[in-house]
Amino acid sequence: MNQIKIDWNGHIKKYQAAMEELNLDFCILTRVKSITYLAGCFVPWKSTILLPREGQGDPILFTVLLDVERVKAEGQLEVEGWGPMKGFNWEKKIQRAAKKLGVYEPKGSGPRIGVELGLDICVTGQLLSYTEAQLLERIFPGCELVDFNPKTERIQLIKEPEEIEMLRKASEITDIGQDAVKEALQNRSDGKIFTENEIAGIGTLAMRKAGSNYEWTFTGNEEIGSGYRASWTFNGCTPATNKKIGEGESLLVDLHSEYGCYLGDLSHNYVLGECSQELKKFNDVYEQMCYALIDNMNPGTTFDECYEEVKKVAQKEGFENDLFFGLGHGIGCIGNESYPVVLPGKDWGDMQFEENMVEIAAVVFNRPGLGGLRLEAPTLVTKNGAEMLPKTQIEVDYV
Repeated sequence: MNQIKIDWNGHIKKYQAAMEELNLDFCILTRVKSITYLAGCFVPWKSTILLPREGQGDPILFTVLLDVERVKAEGQLEVEGWGPMKGFNWEKKIQRAAKKLGVYEPKGSGPRIGVELGLDICVTGQLLSYTEAQLLERIFPGCELVDFNPKTERIQLIKEPEEIEMLRKASEITDIGQDAVKEALQNRSDGKIFTENEIAGIGTLAMRKAGSNYEWTFTGNEEIGSGYRASWTFNGCTPATNKKIGEGESLLVDLHSEYGCYLGDLSHNYVLGECSQELKKFNDVYEQMCYALIDNMNPGTTFDECYEEVKKVAQKEGFENDLFFGLGHGIGCIGNESYPVVLPGKDWGDMQFEENMVEIAAVVFNRPGLGGLRLEAPTLVTKNGAEMLPKTQIEVDYV
């Protein structure tokens, strides 16, 4: 049982307060991050929350019929099932529920409906689809679909103390996974050669034993890259394969945990056996950039300013073209990944770090034919500076 208590009802009130600001009649929420944030459980199927204004009834979660009883038992919301059959179609279920709650009157004017629009870099985002929008316009004639997504992002940007503790626990679990990987590498018998998939399994088993329920990423669960698979240009995705891990090459181990619906994401780097001087220098520059990033994740610092400080390290050592320009992404409950993306330039550069943000500090540093490294670590922005939640060292492990 989780000892940390999340105020799921408080999450609902935050959404409803935002609805008042936008003068919405109700919301139809489809994003995985919203569904988790309001329901408080893992909901893997195509699902939707009908969220009325405060005082108009309780929200209803619609998920596929085969998972209704589990979601009822493990979540916080009223649950109804839908499916592709007569009487259970998605739009009909929503229409009937809206009438029952009294948030929609067929003979009245078209409602203002909050929906989550946009384009997410993650395939698990579940922003409102074109087909869903057409169905809503059919069952709620004259409706106006209002983009609620900026409110979703803002509400989940700043973490509550209990959320921070959940994220801290998830990070402790990824530390345990990295410890298990390191121990296995150190204690390998003479001639033992691990594959990337074996490393993924070692990390996963240790994290499951420590209480993780879910390897949440859509990029192949644990991401393990070695040698040429770690060093592709701008290489930010390394689903594990049966490739054997060679000595003297980069080994990137990116582990993912989940605890109480909150996520851990920790990437660490190893080299087995002898390391060339050229790769050692590359690794040293990577470590300097990681510390420059953490040192500049402070309240009031813009993403542009942070990026420039990290880039200075790469420029000084002649590695500017090997550094990926993205230095972080969001983290939180299941489905909460990407926003905000720490990128320089007009789209993101003016955004500032804020106290109680938890951002994945990320450095992706790759040179084909030489090596590839990745830092990913949930990092809490505090008034006194940034705190990495995992305790695994930044420095490369030479095993």
